[in-house]
Amino acid sequence: MDRLQVQWSGTTRTFDGPRVVIGRELDCDVPVTDARASRHHASIQVEGDVWVVVDSSSNGTFVSGQRITRLPLTGGPVSLHLGGPVGEPVVVTVLAGQGGGGGFAAPPPYQAPAPTPAPAPTPTPAPQPAAPHSSRPVPQQQPPQPQAPLGGEFWKNLPPPQLPASGAPADAWRPVGVLPPGQLPHGHSVVLPQQLQAGRSLTIGREHSNDIVLDDPLVSRRHARLDPPTAQTLAVLHDLGSFNGTFVNGHRVEGAVQMPVGSEVIVGNQTFRWDGQQLVASATAHEFTLYADGLTQVVGGGKRLIENISFKLEPKSLTAVIGPSGAGKSTLLGALTGLKPASHGRVIWQGHDLYQHYDQLRFQIGLVPQQDILHPQLKVKQGLRFAAQLRLPPDTTAQEWDARVNHVANQLQLVQRMDNRIGTQLSGGQRKRVSIATELLTAPPLLFLDEPTSGLDPGLDLEVMRQLRSLADDGRVVMVVTHSVLALDVCDNVLVLAPGGRIAYFGPPDGVLAHFGKTNYPEVFDLLDDPDLWQRIPVPQHAVDTAALQRQPYAAVPAPPRQSVSRQLATLVKRNLAVVFADKLLLGMLVLLPLILGGLSRLVPGDHGLSLDVSRRENTLPDGSIVESFSTGEASQRLIVLIVAACLMGTALAIRELVGERPIFKREYAVGLSPGVYFTSKVMVLGTAAFFQGLVVTFLATVGLPGADGDLGTLRVGIAIAALSFTMVVIGLALSALVTSTEQTMPALVGLVMLQLVLSGALFEIAGRPGLEQIAWLSPSRWGYAGAASAMDLVRETEGTDKEDWIALGGGVHYVMDLLVLGLLCLVSYVVGLLLVRRSATSDD
Repeated sequence: MDRLQVQWSGTTRTFDGPRVVIGRELDCDVPVTDARASRHHASIQVEGDVWVVVDSSSNGTFVSGQRITRLPLTGGPVSLHLGGPVGEPVVVTVLAGQGGGGGFAAPPPYQAPAPTPAPAPTPTPAPQPAAPHSSRPVPQQQPPQPQAPLGGEFWKNLPPPQLPASGAPADAWRPVGVLPPGQLPHGHSVVLPQQLQAGRSLTIGREHSNDIVLDDPLVSRRHARLDPPTAQTLAVLHDLGSFNGTFVNGHRVEGAVQMPVGSEVIVGNQTFRWDGQQLVASATAHEFTLYADGLTQVVGGGKRLIENISFKLEPKSLTAVIGPSGAGKSTLLGALTGLKPASHGRVIWQGHDLYQHYDQLRFQIGLVPQQDILHPQLKVKQGLRFAAQLRLPPDTTAQEWDARVNHVANQLQLVQRMDNRIGTQLSGGQRKRVSIATELLTAPPLLFLDEPTSGLDPGLDLEVMRQLRSLADDGRVVMVVTHSVLALDVCDNVLVLAPGGRIAYFGPPDGVLAHFGKTNYPEVFDLLDDPDLWQRIPVPQHAVDTAALQRQPYAAVPAPPRQSVSRQLATLVKRNLAVVFADKLLLGMLVLLPLILGGLSRLVPGDHGLSLDVSRRENTLPDGSIVESFSTGEASQRLIVLIVAACLMGTALAIRELVGERPIFKREYAVGLSPGVYFTSKVMVLGTAAFFQGLVVTFLATVGLPGADGDLGTLRVGIAIAALSFTMVVIGLALSALVTSTEQTMPALVGLVMLQLVLSGALFEIAGRPGLEQIAWLSPSRWGYAGAASAMDLVRETEGTDKEDWIALGGGVHYVMDLLVLGLLCLVSYVVGLLLVRRSATSDD
């Protein structure tokens, strides 16, 4: 075999094969420094008896000013410029070449299959659902328009899809036989010849009034506009403010972009190529194959969670990932989905590096976490409909939401369960199907599941795995992380991870036991924990040498497009209200807690209520002067009960809310939910409920008894108690975002209520005690008590002493001041809660 000489930056090296990787990362065979070069920019690999340059970069590889994608080398030096026509040069020469002459031969054009004509309608026994994508329907009275043939010139101009560094087999460019739902067949054009001949612009979107109709849940009603080419200009594609974006050659269109022949266009889930006259669907086996190339995750201290993982998952495949705890299964899932990119290596999907084109590809990936991702209090139909409102474009109508929900319910055999409550009226397997249905709302062709059968009995385990088999057979790539080995026979591949995150086996299920030389899976798992594992089984081949790799920080995952604040807030408020009314325990707490606490306040002895006037007495002193005296004992005792009631009601209502919903929130955050809107919706619903609880408990504590003295005295006390209850909801939500489990909420609840009671100043004097008084100012109960006491005129000014509770003095000025400070503490708690919710969205629990 011919050898390859590579010269760059004053360095010359010779390689025997089979592959040479060029890029900016230190693990590359040819490390370069130009910032325009990608981490793994290009590879030069042996195919047959020929060295071939394969570009896999964002900015391109250029030869003589022309961008190349695949370039056979047949002798003579060739200068590769990385990232641009004048980028860093890398000179490659085939030594002892069999074909002289120099230069290179042009790669043979790819022969496209004949375009797929639209099938004529035929009678069927039962109505069938419409295809997820379709070009604009032709009226039935007119004959169907034939598709223009695709000649070799078009395919010469198309850049071949990018290959992973390890290359792809020759048959990877064949059209996919079974397409994922929502995909058009390879070679199908959505632009009819007569549309271009008219010379007018063509609109693209989901609405049937468009010239090009794409029935895709990710496509906006009016998504883009195509201006046909003229004799002097290229075609121009305009994005019409679409929610999920229009992408041309890997870049999101901002406004408009010209399209040279061969441009790649991605709209929603569908990939097209522009041949100069048509948008032609591109659906090859390579584009629907997932490639993992040298994935390595290095964390602090140089520890490797996964190491040098490479494999490919073909269309219509179901792959199970098994291995002992701590083997890196969840880390691998994060790297493959792009949510937590690997520190080294790359993932190729649709011919693109997932990490570099995450905005373009993120919605083609579905992820079902281990925990259910819908509220258990809701009915199946309610949960799926709210999920559709949050995930689908904002211009989706109510009828389209329902149609999409019904579609995925049919796919997952949930039609008969639509009115069942998710948490109490579904089996474990059915609940998992509901979570899968949530991800299928956007029709992703790539689906990952993290231990979906955890906690299920063997029968439900098999049910879920068979459902995944069916989803894969529809054309998707499906990968499932599991601890169960009971249903591996329904999978196409099994990937076994050993401790340290290395692949111990990848292949068909029936080869696992033979590979490890064992007769059952428990023995396999025992062997995986054996320190001598790699002496007892074949050592996997290394794509790159990872011995010297260090942790490299990766760019933060870009935020997904988000719906407007008002739209998200309205949806979340409606969902929160639905959950409240469906949750009998929560609803009972809302109704019964103020009744119980208000009733307890009636146990305070006395009949003066909150009034001080009825207890005033005139006493004559020895000098003949007359003074007023009154007892504050009964009023103070009743106020203490109200303060405790407000703190308990507000905190108990909110303390479990966020930690219990964290799996749901984290998944919704990954697909576009705003943490601020999520937290605000909780404050609005629960805070409003707590505010009215505060008013109700004050009313129950005083009805039939004298109220607070002065104009609207009882109402002012009620507002202070209600405001304190609202503030405690905000603090409770912030605590709920801070804790990591529901078990931690009860100690936090008890401790917080006790702290508020002690620092309120209602039990004993706080004023005039240096240090303690200033700390108490940070307690909402201190200002809630002061506001209520001010409204009752409970504290009188005392001359000649510095121990008067000045913030609780009577009068409108002090009352307003107390409420303003309480509002300020509420605002501070709200900001802290926002920060904690944002942190919890990306933290590892």
